[in-house]
Amino acid sequence: MARYSHLLIYKSVYDLNLYFFQLARGLPKDFRYTLVKDIEDLLLKLIDQIVAANNNSDKTIELRKGLIIIERIKIKTRLLHDLKIIKIKNYEYFFEQLVEISKQFEKWLKWSTEH
Repeated sequence: MARYSHLLIYKSVYDLNLYFFQLARGLPKDFRYTLVKDIEDLLLKLIDQIVAANNNSDKTIELRKGLIIIERIKIKTRLLHDLKIIKIKNYEYFFEQLVEISKQFEKWLKWSTEH
């Protein structure tokens, strides 16, 4: 079994999970069990994609799935922002982290297609 905890992308996604799970504690309950739960599930799924990609000789499929998950998270987070459920500073930080993670996925995908 390949290691993954040393990967920068893993650490970035793990830290974003921690950030969002802590942020979610203070959000209204009527959103916590719908939109917030969806985002939490997608963030956890993103960690699974990193582990799967790192353990697979053909990483491209798992990395592409990861990029799709990131887009789904972006959309749902934008909804939280537009509905004024999260503060602008929380949204900006979260979105910036998603953009950076997306870049890491794209670099990994580019590397894996070249090798």
